[in-house]
Amino acid sequence: MDALRAEDRRAALARAAVSALAASLCCTTPVVLAAAGITSAAIANNWGNLLYGDYRWHFRLAAMGLMLFTLAAYFRSRGVCTLREARRERNRILNTTLLAVLIFHALYVSWTYVALHYLGIAAGLPWEQWDERWAIPVSLVLLGAAGLAYGLAPGAGSNAADAS
Repeated sequence: MDALRAEDRRAALARAAVSALAASLCCTTPVVLAAAGITSAAIANNWGNLLYGDYRWHFRLAAMGLMLFTLAAYFRSRGVCTLREARRERNRILNTTLLAVLIFHALYVSWTYVALHYLGIAAGLPWEQWDERWAIPVSLVLLGAAGLAYGLAPGAGSNAADAS
């Protein structure tokens, strides 16, 4: 079984974090605008309702596409340029991609449904009406699973995999 290299784990983490931030822009933007005093809480709430209500799946799909595109570019820059090479490195590619997807979901749920929810309330947005208590245990489970997967990934503790 191919070991997941430390550089692959870091690449998965970086791409997942940027993609999770991109996916949460539907909620981040109104909170930032209201907290900075650029717009009123009412206008920010309307934008949040519009962006999250009508376009959340657009943001999520675009972010997943961004993550997959940047992972493909990452592997191409590491010499995996043909289908034959991709087949030879399939375990490494699959493990890195699955790790990135898990980290993406952990960060997305934690940031969007926990941090932004309470930051939005602190910024004056009327988001107390939404019951997001479910997100705290879900984000803890996802963050724990992502942390375990990141730390226990094949080759995570060995330097021999990094040398190859």
